Amino acid sequence: MPARQLLAYRFGSESKFEGQLVGALERAESGGAIRIVEGLFVQRQPESGELIAVSMSGGSGGLISKLLGFRLDERERIAATKRALDGESGDVVRTVGDSLEPGSAVAAVLVEHVWADALEDAVTRVGGAEVANEFVEARGVYEVAEKLLSVPKENG
Repeated sequence: MPARQLLAYRFGSESKFEGQLVGALERAESGGAIRIVEGLFVQRQPESGELIAVSMSGGSGGLISKLLGFRLDERERIAATKRALDGESGDVVRTVGDSLEPGSAVAAVLVEHVWADALEDAVTRVGGAEVANEFVEARGVYEVAEKLLSVPKENG
């Protein structure tokens, strides 16, 4: 299975969506190190309490244009919300939407770490094996040296 990571964020009613999220996703994927597998944005409208949502999958070109259309075009926002509610993730969209106060939102992105897959393939080809794979809060390897010292030795 490819190396994938779920990134999810909650936004309060004071949050302003002015394209920063779309831009950040476009920049993140443009270098080719990650691939956006799926994305989900669900918001409860501040005034009406109406639910809006967009659920996307696939590569950056179509994904970014869908997000821009959703953000800028009310008709596209209505159509995207209908597709999100009627689609495979419809139950998730409704459940997340039910948890939101007016004006608040949730954004989630499932990304594939393309670089990690290439590295794992190279390690395997030269006879290596993964012994650690985790996120750490460290400025350098020296801060996580104990993890390197606890790497199991090869049985031989």
